Amino acid sequence: MDREDGHDPGGDHGHGGDHGHADGESISRLLRAWRARVDARTVPELRGVSPRPGRRLSQRHVARLTGVSEGWYRALEAGRRHDFSEGFLLRVARALRLSEAETLTLFLAVSGRRPPETGRTPAAPPAPGLPAGVRTLLERQVGCPAYLSDGAWNIVAANALMGAWFPWVLRPRPNLMRWALLHPEAREQMLDWDDSCARVYLAMLRVAANSDPGNAELRALVAEILDSDADCRRIWAEEHDVVEHRDGHVFRLCLPYHDHREIRVTSHVLLPIQRQDLRFVLITPVDED
Repeated sequence: MDREDGHDPGGDHGHGGDHGHADGESISRLLRAWRARVDARTVPELRGVSPRPGRRLSQRHVARLTGVSEGWYRALEAGRRHDFSEGFLLRVARALRLSEAETLTLFLAVSGRRPPETGRTPAAPPAPGLPAGVRTLLERQVGCPAYLSDGAWNIVAANALMGAWFPWVLRPRPNLMRWALLHPEAREQMLDWDDSCARVYLAMLRVAANSDPGNAELRALVAEILDSDADCRRIWAEEHDVVEHRDGHVFRLCLPYHDHREIRVTSHVLLPIQRQDLRFVLITPVDED
């Protein structure tokens, strides 16, 4: 239950303010960035408020918009761990004008659960091994590259065409994020690497880092990427976008398989009902009229 008595909820009970992960990211940083982009003068609920709000949306404004004390909202933005209700988090999302992906990130980071509006059922516990039907479906994709990846973007399986387009998936322990963000050939093959690859994949890592902060493999992956590449560190520090997946994203490739001719493709991300901990991804060429 949210406290609305105007009293600051107090300390963080052993968790330092602006808590985050070993990689340096935190929901506190994202909340401040999201609040900073809202012009208080455009918020109808703040009209007539005295003193008249200026450009900056303050913590007090957000508290007013969400119906709680300033101290209660401050505790959320400072990263203090409390039992914030779904209703309060939804009001914060509306007040800060968050997108669906941003709202998802807020919920996962603060409560470990998805927002109720998504209407999605919780994923079933991972089943041992790869279901035969899923593997057969993957292997029968002969017209387009396809692969299965887990929650840390390890490539679990790939069809023959995926291996032909992207031979790196045939190497030991292939990982999409590690290849796309750290391997030199990715910058040659993924055109517009900064915008079309790095910013999108780092935004996906933000969602993952906040959705499962106890996942040591994910934390290690993010830390490795940020420690290893200056461009990724710069983008991570400058940006605050969040993206849950790359479904429907159009990007340009220049691959040896196509004799280094530029092609445009779209990724399609599916969740196998038998293994919702995995992503089933297909890559299809974009039709050019």
